Amino acid sequence: MARPKEFDQEKALRIAIRLFSQQGFSATSTDDLMRVMNVGRQSMYDTFGDKRALFLKALQMYVTESVHSINVELEGPGSALSAVRKALVTFAERKDLSSAEGCMGLNAISEFGQRDEDVSRITRKAARLLRQTLIRVLTKAKKQEELSSDADLVSMADFFESTLAGIRMAAKAGKSRHALQNIAILAGRVYIASHH
Repeated sequence: MARPKEFDQEKALRIAIRLFSQQGFSATSTDDLMRVMNVGRQSMYDTFGDKRALFLKALQMYVTESVHSINVELEGPGSALSAVRKALVTFAERKDLSSAEGCMGLNAISEFGQRDEDVSRITRKAARLLRQTLIRVLTKAKKQEELSSDADLVSMADFFESTLAGIRMAAKAGKSRHALQNIAILAGRVYIASHH
């Protein structure tokens, strides 16, 4: 009998992610959440705790899935640099990148900055996971001789992360999907230019 509750929790969390992404943490009331998640107050507290606990669970799910989807692209078969470029373009095509939807990760960082330890811990851990994959893939590109032996992998990884952040900001500012894709394509060319 425990299974349906699990499924509903995930569904409820996805709904919460959407609301938090659109409105941010402070502008979202517990009543808003109960309404869109279609859950009673007691049931919500029993399952998720208070609004903050729910926010942290939703943020955790959001950043984990976000990083996972980028990592899957990065670790694709074949050319390491092609995978890096494809990961950027795929990111630019994400459905949750729009001024209406908002990116929950970006919103959390904008709203809480570094001052909230729980938020920072969740976003930093996700960033670290992405970073590890990036360095691994760029190292593979060196081994495949797609990058010169003296290529600066740390700066390349920084550039990739900055590009993702820039695409997020541009989406939030209302740039078109086409513009986001072009940013990703242009950024991807930097990796080709770094060859020998």
